[in-house]
Amino acid sequence: MRSFGLADGADGADGADGADGADGANGSRASGGASSLIRPIGVSPALRKLANEDWFRGNKWPPADLVAPFANTAATKFPTHAWSAFHFSIVALGEFVQVPGWDQFNLQAVAPIPVGAGLQYELDELLALVDYRPGVMSEALAQRDNISVYWAGLLMYNKSSHPATYLLAQIALRVGQFQAMHYKFNPGANTPPGPPPLPPRPRPSQLSPSLMPPIDIPGHASYPSGHATESYLLAGILARVMPAAASTQTDLADPDSTPLRRLAERVARNREVLGLHYPSDSKAGKYLGDQTLALLLQCPSVAGLIPVAQAEWQ
Repeated sequence: MRSFGLADGADGADGADGADGADGANGSRASGGASSLIRPIGVSPALRKLANEDWFRGNKWPPADLVAPFANTAATKFPTHAWSAFHFSIVALGEFVQVPGWDQFNLQAVAPIPVGAGLQYELDELLALVDYRPGVMSEALAQRDNISVYWAGLLMYNKSSHPATYLLAQIALRVGQFQAMHYKFNPGANTPPGPPPLPPRPRPSQLSPSLMPPIDIPGHASYPSGHATESYLLAGILARVMPAAASTQTDLADPDSTPLRRLAERVARNREVLGLHYPSDSKAGKYLGDQTLALLLQCPSVAGLIPVAQAEWQ
């Protein structure tokens, strides 16, 4: 069972953050098969038999033969490093929704949902992309619900080697998921008064049977692309902490010609190749991810993690 997420998302299972690179996973997938650690405690045999007894008495926990209880520690708080990335990302999400403006973006002004000839143009482009599916299929399938491993491979990091960077990545994914779902349900939010409300956008294959996506259609509307939103937000937050090479433009006239942003572009485009999104979905997701970054950086938890993550790369 899953709620919102990287295109479909995460539940709140205790083991939800069990393994590196699981974007919004539920407990069983993220921990490699087990939903959470189980630590059974039974009745163990004592080390010695008592006089006149030919059997070992049961040894419970805490041990029944203690002269005095074990001493308690002086811990005063739950350690920050012990938070699972999944659950800490929800903490950050709670901070994010308190930042004014998170629900005030006008996506239609930047990437309007086309109709008529414009819509047909997009459907024709998606039909032309079907021929590219064999070449990108393995990659696109791997990116269905686990995109952060591609950024982790760009410049090596993981939960153990760069814990603050890993936390920032998971926060970006969670907030990106939230933003995408909000605007998917309200694609015409904050448009000027006058136009009628826009309904959630149908998936391309609902209009064009020729597309027939090779995987199940995600259980939410098409616009904006969640993968694009999450990818560009992830690229933006990592640009704040990774070495400059990850954000260096190969074309000075093109701000998107950096390794981080080219990877985001690739993830979003792959969803179009699968027939799951229109190009305008990706454009809207890119805008939403980029605009969300400025607000995310205002969250106290994120602001506190940035210098720690920067130090991990020095």
